Order: sequence, then C-alpha cells, then structure tokens
Amino acid sequence: MSTANTDERNLALQEAGGLVHEDLMDKIFDIDPVDLPFTDAIGQRTSTNHYSEWVSEVLEAATPDNATIDGADAVGNDAVLGNRFGNYHQLADKTVRVSDRGRNSDTVGSSDELVRQLSRRQKGLRRDVEASLTSDNPAVAGAVTGTDATGASKCAGIGAWIITNNVPANTGFVHGGLSGTTGGFPDAANTPGTKGAGSETAVRAAMRLAYMEGGDPTMAMSTPPVIEAFSSYLFTSSARVATLQSNAPQGNRTGSGAGNGNTGGGVVAQGSVNLFVTDYGTLELVPNRFQPDVIADEAADLYLVDPDYWEVGYLQGYQSRELARTGTAENRQITVDYTLCALNERSSSAVRTIDTALAFVA
Repeated sequence: MSTANTDERNLALQEAGGLVHEDLMDKIFDIDPVDLPFTDAIGQRTSTNHYSEWVSEVLEAATPDNATIDGADAVGNDAVLGNRFGNYHQLADKTVRVSDRGRNSDTVGSSDELVRQLSRRQKGLRRDVEASLTSDNPAVAGAVTGTDATGASKCAGIGAWIITNNVPANTGFVHGGLSGTTGGFPDAANTPGTKGAGSETAVRAAMRLAYMEGGDPTMAMSTPPVIEAFSSYLFTSSARVATLQSNAPQGNRTGSGAGNGNTGGGVVAQGSVNLFVTDYGTLELVPNRFQPDVIADEAADLYLVDPDYWEVGYLQGYQSRELARTGTAENRQITVDYTLCALNERSSSAVRTIDTALAFVA
C-alpha cells in the first residue's frame, strides 16, 4: 500500500467490500467424469416386475463315446431343462431443493440454478448406477413396508453374478452362492480371500474358462490401477508382447522436423496396451472409474465380460418428478429403478482380489 498515492490496495480495503469490482468468470469448470463403460457396453430391457427373471441352460459335457446299436429302441430322455435365475431391482434417487430467490438470483454459470442442479444430479445418479452394476453386492429383497434405508432392495452386481468361472489372484476366495440349489439370485456376499498380484497366467486361465463354457469375452474391465498394472506388465520382458515405442506411419507423424532418421516429424511413443490377444479371443482393456474395490483401497476384481449376455433392466427409467413446494422452495426428485440381468453368467469370468499396489507378474 502506497502512502504517496491512492493505489489498488487502498481501493480494495475500503469498508463494506472495497471499491474494486470483482472479476469473476461467468462459468463453472467441472471435470467430473460421466463415462459409463459397463452400462454403455451391455444391452437394455424393460422390466415389468420388481423381481426380474430369466432362464439359463447348460448342456451336458460332450462325450466321444456316444454310440448306439443299429436297430435298438430309443431309451431314456435326453431333454435339457434350464434353471431359473432372477435379480431384484434397486430404486436410486437424488433430490434437489432450490428456493425461489435462488432461482431468480444472477448466479455464476447458470440462468436457473434449479435446472443446473437437476442436470448435475442426473449425472451423479448415472454414476451411482454404474458403481452398483460393477460391484460385488449381493441381491437384497428389501422390506415389504417401511422407509428405513436398511430395508431397501438392491440388485446383485456383476461380481456377485460371476459364479462359475473364477480365478483367484491368491487363495481363499469363496463365492457367496445362490438363494436356490441351482437357481435363484446371489443372496450372500463373496469372501474376497487373500489379495495377490495380478498375473498374465490368471487372465489367460479366466479367458479359457469362459471359452470352454461357450462365452466370448471382449472386455477386460477393472479399476484404473489394475488396468494400468496389466498394461505396464505387457511391456516387460516377461510378457514379450509390446515395445515402449514404435515407428509411426507417415500420416501419424507430428511436426516437420526429422525423427528417427526419417523426415516428416517424430516418432509416436506407445505407452499403453489397449488390446490383449489371447488364444481364445481379443480383450479390450477397459478402466472403469466407478467400479468399486472389493477390499477398500487395496484390491479389485478383473472382469472378462461377454456383453451379449448382460443387460440392465429398467422397471422405471430416469425420471424427474416435481415434489410439493416447501414454502418458497421448489423440490424435485430424480429416480431410476433398475437391475442387472446376467442372462448366462458362464459367458464371462473373473480374476479375483488383485492387489492394486502390486505389479502384474507372468
């Protein structure tokens, strides 16, 4: 602050807010992600009941000894009957309450704060649904009456639905099981087991299990640390798969200088692997920001997904409803009623309880 003249600090420090206008940009900068890899990859259906059901069949094992005597009578009954499975719907919501004065005020980045908040809350709700679908939550039937949150129904996530094809990263994993002997819904939490390093051997084994059952997984989906660790491993000498950089085609070169002894720009460094080709199909490595860890901040599952056999069912899609006013405030509730349909869980597989702090191994 100058004593010889009136400077900016003199003006700013005048009582009741000073005499300098604020320089506030009329925009809100937000980088919160809303990509939904699993929801966008699988199918959709319209549900008609709180408990959605479907039938999955399993053929008997193929045998080389199927031989019948010529002219013999047909005996037995070789009919195949499927098993009935189901999942409960989960009703999720977000509530927005904005006063009349709040709506009419000249706020940053919005001409109507209620509209902006509704848009934001719907994005948040979609992220919640993605987290639920990619979790290992078991299904919960829910209370018949009452409004206690503990009585709300829940749908089983993909981690609870992959029952047949599981490869533990270490020992101790136990699937929670089904409500019935051969059907029903996943009704108990999985036991994660001891966390361990992810491995190429485990991924290949999980891919083989799904293939042998008839599945064709195309997505290797997990939390970002697991996908990053797998991608990094594929550059190592143990994997013998990728190189850290490669010559770029002329059309992909950048700039006009010389690079790698060639004119026309530099070389594009290859720092990640997006596709992993196995003996049983090609997997796209898909990081999912919203997939929960199975052990908080410590371990996650890697799901090898055949999207053709998974659907999200909507008993009621995303809807915004106007609630009764409370004095001088507008109230809205955004809801969605959904479930995950594992049309045939044998189509996919999982590498369980991968330690997110450890590097992948062979």
